[in-house]
Amino acid sequence: MIEFHKRSFRLWEFNVNHNQLLLRSPKKKSQPKNVDIAFVGVGYVELPTKLDGITICQPSASEIERIYEQLGSSVAPDDIHVLSSGGKRYLVVAVAKKIWDNDLDIFESSLEHFSRPATRPYLLQGHVHG
Repeated sequence: MIEFHKRSFRLWEFNVNHNQLLLRSPKKKSQPKNVDIAFVGVGYVELPTKLDGITICQPSASEIERIYEQLGSSVAPDDIHVLSSGGKRYLVVAVAKKIWDNDLDIFESSLEHFSRPATRPYLLQGHVHG
């Protein structure tokens, strides 16, 4: 489980060509670095555009079943990423995710830098090719 209770995240970018999704908690005076959560191989997204404080956790059996019903096929539980925020749970189906902090400008995409070494990686799950 990974927690970011004091950060607000926005749905920052979706790259259709590479099925990549970027959630960003932008830097500000009290938080001098962005925190980016990038997903690759995205097959399903169920998210609001803003999340205040998140916890990334494992899917429940009912969430795995719900994804099966939505997609019409089974998905590896490791590919189902749950983002809990405000007492609700949101799902992203993706083959990998990477979480790291950076100094990028608001107009710079970390998806362009996805295969580069992170400033301070929090987690790398799955295999990232770039």
